[in-house]
Amino acid sequence: MLEFLFDALTIVVPFVVLLTVLVYVHEMGHYLVARWCGVKVDTFSIGFGREIYGWTNRHGTRWKISWLPLGGYVKFFGDLNATSAPSGEFLDGLDEGERAVAFHHKKLWQRTLIVAAGPAANLIYAVIVLAIVFMTFGDRVTRPEVGYVVPEGAAAAAGLERGDVIATLDGRSVRRFEDVAQIALMNPGRALALEVRRGDRRLDLTLTPAPLTTDRLDGVERTIGDIGLIAATPPLVGGVREGSPAERAGFQPGDAILAVDGVAVDVFWQLQDIVRASKGRRLAVEVRRGEDIVQLDVAAEQTVLVEGGEARWLIGIRGAPPPPVQLGLTESVPRAVAYSVELVDQTVDYLGQVITGDRGTEDLGGPIRIAHVSGRAAKGGWEQFIMLSVLLSLNLGLINLFPIPVLDGGHLLLYAFEAVRGRPLTERMQEYAFRFGLVVILSLAIFVTWNDLVQLRIVDFVAGIFS
Repeated sequence: MLEFLFDALTIVVPFVVLLTVLVYVHEMGHYLVARWCGVKVDTFSIGFGREIYGWTNRHGTRWKISWLPLGGYVKFFGDLNATSAPSGEFLDGLDEGERAVAFHHKKLWQRTLIVAAGPAANLIYAVIVLAIVFMTFGDRVTRPEVGYVVPEGAAAAAGLERGDVIATLDGRSVRRFEDVAQIALMNPGRALALEVRRGDRRLDLTLTPAPLTTDRLDGVERTIGDIGLIAATPPLVGGVREGSPAERAGFQPGDAILAVDGVAVDVFWQLQDIVRASKGRRLAVEVRRGEDIVQLDVAAEQTVLVEGGEARWLIGIRGAPPPPVQLGLTESVPRAVAYSVELVDQTVDYLGQVITGDRGTEDLGGPIRIAHVSGRAAKGGWEQFIMLSVLLSLNLGLINLFPIPVLDGGHLLLYAFEAVRGRPLTERMQEYAFRFGLVVILSLAIFVTWNDLVQLRIVDFVAGIFS
């Protein structure tokens, strides 16, 4: 029982912390611009429902924490509710001084800025945090050079060869090998235009990532694109699989492989080739461990990594990623902006595939999935947890820009109609719009929650208990 409670806390606490920070950033964007425009803010709430703790500042704003930590809101003077729907009867009875601080009596451009400030704050947060990460943890960059081509894989079918440097994929410039993997992951079975540099030549090829069913960080089974490529990386041991021949032989993360059977090893793929060709023959491996040179003996075993996949001769180690490169302020900010744009572009691309039916909805998750991933990321260390906050902040900003009434994007859509018509929509039309938006949001919330319960196998677990 205690173990269950501890596991629950390791999921719930990181989730609440993460969501509180992101909601605070979003709502603070609305609040600061509203105050700048002279709007009185009645309430700044983290969470929904009954107040747990709160205070009122000298400007008359009630700052509070509510019991349901699944969002938050800023309520302006003149709002009917937390969705900023106007209260016509209330607004009509205001005197001149009250009108001056009422949100709905502000000019169109001011209301537009106030509403857009929430999503903008999430985007700014992502850029600032990424810049700090690049200056402290560093930026991990693997050169987009092909180190190994898996026989009969997608890259082999496309004609890629060892030593090729990938320049563009699917019309996007490739700066690092991680870009290639990410684009391929999102496009299983789809033909992608590929441009590579092979020596002094440039070649135009077509790469079709092979569909692969696998599990990812959040434990959800899904289909991703497998390119059958391994980057040209140094022969460093990044991890040792539990119970593998490498663990029994004494390999440790951080070992630098120097030679195998007296043959010098310069890049990780050379080791893979030697292991594959050994077919279980014992190998003498020379590694550098700190200041020492260590001799290890290991024999590969046939291993199936993916259910239904092909058995391969492996010793059970994975290559280490390249060491992070710390960037200065002038380098980190442009890199943070570019990386944020990449993440938003990938999200938009995925949603476009879902809408067109080219991709399933298994990756669409709600609070349960976010909580699950938050717990996993927290266990992975501060860098993973911070990077997850960046991704969620960008997604929060992007989703809030969707043109659905109730969301910020829905308000901006109504303001666009107001700009075209020269006057706001009638109160009844706005009420219908907000009701429609509320139905859409509630429907999506139910869908993603059910999706979480199914994908995380909670439904199967509960059904198993009763059966």
